[in-house]
Amino acid sequence: MTTPTLTLAESLKCSTQQAHNQAEHSTFMTDLLEGRLPVAAFIALQQQSLLVYSALETALDHFADDPRLATLGDRRLDRASRLRDDLAALGVRATQANITALPATAAYVDSINSCVTNNDLLGLLAHHYVRYLGDLSGGQIIARRMMKYLALPAEALSFYDFSELGKIKPYKDRYREALSDLGERLSDAETHHMAAEATRAFHHNFALFSELGAQYPTPAAPGETPDLH
Repeated sequence: MTTPTLTLAESLKCSTQQAHNQAEHSTFMTDLLEGRLPVAAFIALQQQSLLVYSALETALDHFADDPRLATLGDRRLDRASRLRDDLAALGVRATQANITALPATAAYVDSINSCVTNNDLLGLLAHHYVRYLGDLSGGQIIARRMMKYLALPAEALSFYDFSELGKIKPYKDRYREALSDLGERLSDAETHHMAAEATRAFHHNFALFSELGAQYPTPAAPGETPDLH
C-alpha cells in the first residue's frame, strides 16, 4: 500500500510540530497569556517583533518580482506599520533605530537577512509561513487575552486585526493551498530546506521568548518566597 504524499503545507506542519509546541508553551508566553505579566512585557515583545517584521518585509521587497511570490506574498499581511501604531497607542515611540535588539532577535533577523544574501526565496517563504500563519491563528488568542488581562484597547492591538482579509479560516485555507501548489514544483531537497528553515524560525521564537522570560520572570505567588538562588 502506497503511503500518501504530504503536501508542502502538511509537511511543514508535521516537521515543525515539536519546535512549534516548544515556542508556544514557553514560560514567557504562558505567563503572558494567563495574565501574570505586566503590560511592559507585552510592549517588550512587540518591540522585538517590530525588528523581525521590518526585516521580513524588507526581504519580501527584494523578491517582489519573483513569480513564486505572487500568490503567497500578500502585502496586506505586513505588520510593521501596525506594530509602530500599536506601540504609539501604548505611549512608546518605536523605530528600528531606538529599539535594542535582544541577542535572540538579532539572530532571528540575521536568518531572515541571509535569505536575501543567499537569494533564498524558499527559506524566506518558510519564515513567512511561520510568522503570518501564526498571527492568523494563535495571534488571535493573544489579542483576546491582552484585552482581557491587560485591558488594552483595540487601537493598541491592530497588529492582530486581519479584517481586511475577510474570514480568517478561508484565507488560511487558501494560503495553505497556494503553499501546496508551490510544493508540487519543488524537489525533495527544496522541501526539506523549507522545513529546516521553518523549524529554525520556531527555534528563534523560543530563544526570544526565553530571553524575554529572563527579563520578565514568573511573579511569585502570594505568600511564596522568591527563589534567590
